[in-house]
Amino acid sequence: MAPFWQPGRQRIKMNEIRSKITRILADKLALDESELRDNQKFYDDLGVDSLDFCEAIVDVEKAFNISIADDEAERLKTVGALIAYVEKNTHYHNFLQVA
Repeated sequence: MAPFWQPGRQRIKMNEIRSKITRILADKLALDESELRDNQKFYDDLGVDSLDFCEAIVDVEKAFNISIADDEAERLKTVGALIAYVEKNTHYHNFLQVA
């Protein structure tokens, strides 16, 4: 999977981050993107096991060229929490613009 950040790209919209994470999760969990909601809990609502969750985190880390510490990952209980974490903790947040 190619990194989300590409040289020469100046602005990234917040909905692009959301869309990329949603695609990653849908692919990993064999779901349709439209089935994913911010308030869904990975383990309780989506039936994710610990291996699937770890693999999804690794895919997000690669896509956004970030590192999510294990203790931080454990606190990311919902789809929305993961999206918010990436929006807040990437170098992209300096370039975000509201659509």
